[in-house]
Amino acid sequence: MESSNRNKVLFFVAASGGLPEKEITIAKGLKKKNYNTGIIGKWHLGNDCNRKGDACHHPLNHGFDYFYGLPLSNFKDLGNEDESVITTYVPNFYSFFTLLPVLGMTLSIFFFKNHRFLSIVLGIVFVVIPVLIVMFLFNLKTINGILMENKEVIEQPIRLKGLTQRVVKKASNFLEKQSEKTPFFLYISFVHVHTALFCSGEFSGKSKHGRYGDNIEEMDWAVGQIMGKLDSLGFRNNTFVYFSSDNGGHIEEIGADGQREGGYNGILKGGKTMGGMEGGIRVPTVIAWPGTVLKGEIKHMTSQMDLFPTIMELADVSLPADRIIDGKSMIPLLKGKSQSPHHILFHYCGKLIHAATYTQHDDQEVWKIHWTTPKFMPGTNHCGYVCHCHGDFVVNHNPPLLYDLQHDPSESNPIKIASNPKYSKIISTVEQARDEHNLTLEEVPDQFSFYNAVWKPWLQPCCNFPYCKCMEDEDRTS
Repeated sequence: MESSNRNKVLFFVAASGGLPEKEITIAKGLKKKNYNTGIIGKWHLGNDCNRKGDACHHPLNHGFDYFYGLPLSNFKDLGNEDESVITTYVPNFYSFFTLLPVLGMTLSIFFFKNHRFLSIVLGIVFVVIPVLIVMFLFNLKTINGILMENKEVIEQPIRLKGLTQRVVKKASNFLEKQSEKTPFFLYISFVHVHTALFCSGEFSGKSKHGRYGDNIEEMDWAVGQIMGKLDSLGFRNNTFVYFSSDNGGHIEEIGADGQREGGYNGILKGGKTMGGMEGGIRVPTVIAWPGTVLKGEIKHMTSQMDLFPTIMELADVSLPADRIIDGKSMIPLLKGKSQSPHHILFHYCGKLIHAATYTQHDDQEVWKIHWTTPKFMPGTNHCGYVCHCHGDFVVNHNPPLLYDLQHDPSESNPIKIASNPKYSKIISTVEQARDEHNLTLEEVPDQFSFYNAVWKPWLQPCCNFPYCKCMEDEDRTS
């Protein structure tokens, strides 16, 4: 699921793109060992394909027995601050669409007497269509604010405030139904921390770091509640817990009042959507695995791709033999092995390799190579709102940039490659590996093509047509 154009996410629940059925998720792999599997939180990997309710991309079609959450993501349009992804990305969007009807009406009146057909066409193009588009966008909260339990829409539009408490309740309910006799896998994809920012009154204003900090506080509470439930049920000492993030902070995400709403990456350059920049790909991870030698801090390079083979090994499930698995099991590293499971990790932006991290296992040196970097706004280390992956949005480097990550994690001082044959050899080694890697790639259907990404009214979920408004009965049992 990657894109060759500017659009790299699904913006509508009623789009036809999503995770292909042939893919093997962790949940699908664990079903071979009769695991009870659940997902609570964001899915954002598609819903239906060709007809409403076919659920080809839905979690229940990808190995999960239970789903409670959003089939999309948490966009600004779902919040209560009257902010929108559209206007954040294109600030003058609504002003432009307001001018179009004025222009259309003027032209229609001008041509009406002598060119009546042309006048009607101009009215449709410049008046009717823009008005319909604006009405559609004003209703995005209802169109995309879907809360589902399994395949049923139980709330529309979703109420974000209090959602974390509901997530904790559903997670607790799922855990209470498990037993020592049957293994389980629970994937909790928190709606925090992502704009729109939200939290209950208990956490509002609690942090020194504004709304973003309040959201972190609430998510921290939620993690504690779930870990406490594992304790109370006697599962803690027999459960592998992995807590991490999918990307670094979105540093361009600033609220209407100037508050930082996308996080902070410290000395690390860049952030979310930036291909190989450390601020976008280096994230914290915490693992609890009682009864093992796991202890302290691990400083070796891993990838979120490693989670799949790691869990498969823990569950004694063989990896699929009909496809290339890029991840490596972290079990040896977690048991004390003193080196990364990876020699080289390639970092993609869309379908393009922008960078690579290279670990020399003999001396444990870690290098970062950038062939392509984002074209930042002048005088900054960030893009307008998101960074794109190609064309005039990037800067290509030949020779590539080389950084010593152990001594320069902020990627501030590129090494002069010609100053030492050692550096030229590093570049040569990594570029040869990149070329070999590229030979293993196959073209797959583009899940983010215009057809797959556009809103399709016949796929639109609706809890009570034609109103599409309902509220979750929080007393119902899962």
